[in-house]
Amino acid sequence: MKIRKIQAYALTIPLQARYWVSNEVIDKCSQIIVKIETDEGVTGLGTLHGRSMPRVLEMVAELDRYLHGRDALAQEAIWEAVFGLTTSSPGTVREHGLPDVLGADKRVPLLAAMAGIDIALWDIKGKAAGLPVWRLLGGERRSIRAYVTGGYYQEGADMFAIAPEMASYVEQGFNGVKMKVGGVDLKTDVARVRAVREAIGPDTMLMVDANCAYTLHQAVQAIRAFEPYDIFWFEEPLHWYDSVRGLGRLAQQTHVPLASGESEMHSWACRDLIDLGGVRYMEFDATRSGGVTEWLRVGAYAHAHGVLMATHHDPHIHGHLACAAPNGECVEVFVDENRDPLWARLFPERAQLKDGHLHLNDLPGFGFDIDWDLVKRHHI
Repeated sequence: MKIRKIQAYALTIPLQARYWVSNEVIDKCSQIIVKIETDEGVTGLGTLHGRSMPRVLEMVAELDRYLHGRDALAQEAIWEAVFGLTTSSPGTVREHGLPDVLGADKRVPLLAAMAGIDIALWDIKGKAAGLPVWRLLGGERRSIRAYVTGGYYQEGADMFAIAPEMASYVEQGFNGVKMKVGGVDLKTDVARVRAVREAIGPDTMLMVDANCAYTLHQAVQAIRAFEPYDIFWFEEPLHWYDSVRGLGRLAQQTHVPLASGESEMHSWACRDLIDLGGVRYMEFDATRSGGVTEWLRVGAYAHAHGVLMATHHDPHIHGHLACAAPNGECVEVFVDENRDPLWARLFPERAQLKDGHLHLNDLPGFGFDIDWDLVKRHHI
């Protein structure tokens, strides 16, 4: 089965409100869809974050020429060939018109494009075998605990409106919720955390996500202030430049488990987070960089070191991986359509949320389809 065509589509839906986290304003919801057609009529789909859309779309078009005619079932060989483009030297003989050297500025969009292609290839593999990916990977369970991310800072909203919001997720049957911290002063954030804990009760898992807000000293102060409210994990607490060894030092100063990895591009960085960063929950994102093939490598290394996999975004993809992995712990979901209209509107067929769990279907591949009319209406 040969690759005949690789295409990417980008769409963006403006949000009704402006949200923010510690390092970013969020006023739209974006997605990139990668579609691969084969010479045997099997089509694979993958979804990506909507970051750096023009550069990722350009890279998918480059890789379409580079991978044309390759075996669509040979995802390992394809992954190695594409990743090898990041380390090639001037004068390298290369077919399909790609430049001799892909510089450092192209690594991020290349690995993002590769993620979408790799996911679509796994979708093809599942469809060719007539199996859902969770079963193709050797899994038995078809459902996994889901937690809801909410509690964003919102322009024009009461800072403590997040308390009833988070309580509403518990009322829907979820036993874990995650809120944002690090976007305001610590005193206000502590009051927000206290309000949420009081609203959700003592038996609901409460995670806090700083989105790389703090220095090490600030993170120690923050987690010690949050600890009385029974924090389940502290996610991405440190600034980007000290997010590994600094994280390891933070782990020595709190009993709260640390979670990280969603911002990493490859398994080598995740290895360092496990070995040096003291993380207990690994959040490597297959839909941001590297794809399924790299996620499986990260998951295996984490399993060998007693680290659990807690997935980030795109549960219709990550649910299959977490269900199949022996250390797959939970998936992140967004149930507020105002914050994530794509989960509610983009997929006419996909995994379902019920009773606080993500339930996978038995359809071959990843078991989701795309509303292409919606893509056309919001196409970039």
